[in-house]
Amino acid sequence: MALRIVYPGDRNTLSTLASGAYTRQNHGAAGATSSRITADTPDGALGGMIAKYSGNYEVDISDNHTAAGIFLNDAAGSPFENTPTVASGKLVMMTSQGSYETDLYETRNEADSADVTYTAGANLYVSDFGLITSEDTGSPIIGTVAKAPTSTDPFLGFNSNI
Repeated sequence: MALRIVYPGDRNTLSTLASGAYTRQNHGAAGATSSRITADTPDGALGGMIAKYSGNYEVDISDNHTAAGIFLNDAAGSPFENTPTVASGKLVMMTSQGSYETDLYETRNEADSADVTYTAGANLYVSDFGLITSEDTGSPIIGTVAKAPTSTDPFLGFNSNI
């Protein structure tokens, strides 16, 4: 999973990462309706997931349709790479307006009864699993679609207003 920076907003690492942001199950978890999450997807926060503030100025994966930023990297780091998040307890999140592309987004609605589609100009919201979705979940609008994903280019381009 990846988040590409097209035009950056602010990078923020002031807050400590909540413990659940390291361990939350992604593949096969309740509420995980995105076909983009496969069995080899690591647990914890992933680049492109939506962040929220939890208690004591900690940052966690959004699970209640709120948004404080977009995680830039995975909390677990990458194989054969040092893992600064684990060492520091902090994970970079993009806050404020910017333009991004991600291959991590909802592909099914929250009821898992229909596919979610993305069209240029459509509003984006936060799913209850902490992913970007075009389904109106009742969350504030967090951005708009700039480039719809296709079968040959799975990256969703969007302009953030978080």
